[in-house]
Amino acid sequence: MSYIEELRKSREKPQVAFQEFALSTGRFSDYLFCFWEGKDNAYYVPRIKRFTNNYHSIKCGGRAQVLAVYELIINKSEYDNYKKGFFIDRDFNEPLPPKNPPIYETPCYSIENLYVSVEVFKEILKNELHLSEVSDTAFEVCVKLFVDRQKEFHSATNLLNAWYACLIEIRNKEGLQTGAKLDDKLPKDFVEFSLSSISSNYDLEKIKLTFPNATPINEDVLNVKIVEFSSCEQRLVFRGKYEMQFLIKLIQLLLQDANNAKTTLKEKINFAFGDGSSISNEQAINIFEGYAETPESLIEYLKTIIEK
Repeated sequence: MSYIEELRKSREKPQVAFQEFALSTGRFSDYLFCFWEGKDNAYYVPRIKRFTNNYHSIKCGGRAQVLAVYELIINKSEYDNYKKGFFIDRDFNEPLPPKNPPIYETPCYSIENLYVSVEVFKEILKNELHLSEVSDTAFEVCVKLFVDRQKEFHSATNLLNAWYACLIEIRNKEGLQTGAKLDDKLPKDFVEFSLSSISSNYDLEKIKLTFPNATPINEDVLNVKIVEFSSCEQRLVFRGKYEMQFLIKLIQLLLQDANNAKTTLKEKINFAFGDGSSISNEQAINIFEGYAETPESLIEYLKTIIEK
């Protein structure tokens, strides 16, 4: 591990986040202290600013680190009167039991899932790709492509999501590490993308070869999860970073078609980020933040902690 990586990891330790909080209380005594995972602040901050400009961000690393910082703070009564907000993704975990002070947990897998509804996509079409819902026939063409391809994408990624969800259940119940570290994007060649179709190109054996250190999963248990995931609200339940990859990839395919092949869209589309090929998951969170869904549970949580 390089020095830079070691430094980044050290900053994600719960004790470091706690120390930042403790040192900041004197300077920002009446502020809302916000603790969150990774880069999630790009989604939360604009929503917090609807209620207050007096907030202080503290990044904690992942979900487990936020929860660890929470435990460090609530066990010290001298910090009881400070305004605090804790924000975590649910991932494939069971919902947290009620906490006092409360913790905000996404009602879906992660914040990325709040970017991938058809309503959000329509907003992106109107405001980023500059298509008129009234006068551009391409608008409805794009919406139908989104709906059809998203359905196929969920079918193509059901097995991988179910497999990883089983790993998380084993970890939570038995204390075993998953043995599998997932990237922001799907494993290479697992899913084939085009405007005309999205299909899977993997099976359980390919998953095992790609993640050789993963904890073994009983296939009967996996099959039950596959059936469960076949009938759930997949855009909310499935892994958020993969859902965001689908959104980014579809936008890229639409831009490529409109600006080159013109097989589906006949007129060129202007997009501030070129052909979209350089957009990362993190950048997409920033670019499309204004169109993402805001759950009512988040509004209620912010009201509760800010009016404390």
